[in-house]
Amino acid sequence: MKHLLPVITTLLCVSFYTQANDPAGKTILARGSVLAVDGSNEQQRQLQRRDTVFGVDRITTGEKSKAQFSMLDGGLIALKENSVLNIANYEFNDNTQQGSASIELLKGGLRSISGVIKKNGGSYSVKTPVGSIGIRGTHFEVQLVKGDVFLAVWDGAIDLTLENNNVVSLGDNEAFSFAQITATGEVFKTTRAARVFDQNIVAIDPKGDNEEETEQASITEVEVNAFEADTGVMDIYSEQQFQTVSSASLVDQIAQRQGVFNYEASSFNVNSSVGAVTDFAMTMAVDFDNGTVPDGEISFNDAGGNWYAAYSGLINLSELDLAVTFASHGNNKAEGDVDAIFLNDLDNITGNFNLNEINNPDVNASGSFKLEP
Repeated sequence: MKHLLPVITTLLCVSFYTQANDPAGKTILARGSVLAVDGSNEQQRQLQRRDTVFGVDRITTGEKSKAQFSMLDGGLIALKENSVLNIANYEFNDNTQQGSASIELLKGGLRSISGVIKKNGGSYSVKTPVGSIGIRGTHFEVQLVKGDVFLAVWDGAIDLTLENNNVVSLGDNEAFSFAQITATGEVFKTTRAARVFDQNIVAIDPKGDNEEETEQASITEVEVNAFEADTGVMDIYSEQQFQTVSSASLVDQIAQRQGVFNYEASSFNVNSSVGAVTDFAMTMAVDFDNGTVPDGEISFNDAGGNWYAAYSGLINLSELDLAVTFASHGNNKAEGDVDAIFLNDLDNITGNFNLNEINNPDVNASGSFKLEP
């Protein structure tokens, strides 16, 4: 028996290590600096598309960086720039379709669309500096700003249990879908999303129990304006466009569409640093069954040669989250970004792009576009 103890101890350690290092999901988009740190040994790795993330990982995004992860149960986690997320637990049994998940947002912001775990009644929680969020629905967003926590529920509902055990409920069948919780525990509920979610605040409930709307909460607005000035965050799209794509009806519209739709440029406005632009073409394939943009291309000519960019990404409800996978200008390698949103009941896609040569960034091109099926 004495000789069996080291063997048993070793097996237990291996079992624990294997369980802790079980896959939690896959990286489906990694733009910029996206790092994963193994909590068991502090080893660091740069995440790229299709890389596995594990139940021991702490994930960090840098300046002008973002990431998206498809989790084991089909859930989605989109991590914003300058964020730190700890995957404390993510377990899912594909045979029983049961599991539990607990993640912790330490810095920055995330958007999450919950998967089968929550749909089948499992435990799914998101820890924040002010309390723990229990999920009653599918689509929500969290942003940390200077110690405060901003919440937005786009579909479904959440319950945030504060450190004093008070519960803040938001979303479906609740009076409010948006809130700010200060570092000291004050609750400000709103009828519109804060500007950290690319919208204006137009109503506020300072005490958490008053449903009367008031125009423009000045204290909150000043704090958010300061955040935007510090980080350089700017609205890409007009408020009217954002309202169109963030409405609850869009969720239903996406769910109703089936198959792959191919969009092409119907109008555009493009400028290049090296001359007039000709022969512009842009395509985008949108797979509504899987919620992805499997491929897209941009091509046009200027005095320096042909610009070409290939991109792919994910339907992220408020936007199409896209990443350029290859770009070139003539014989020179290039890089860039593409941003886009749905309009007119998914019948149009509008957005903009920026491209530049890697070794000579002064050679660049940018433009806006509208795509139709």
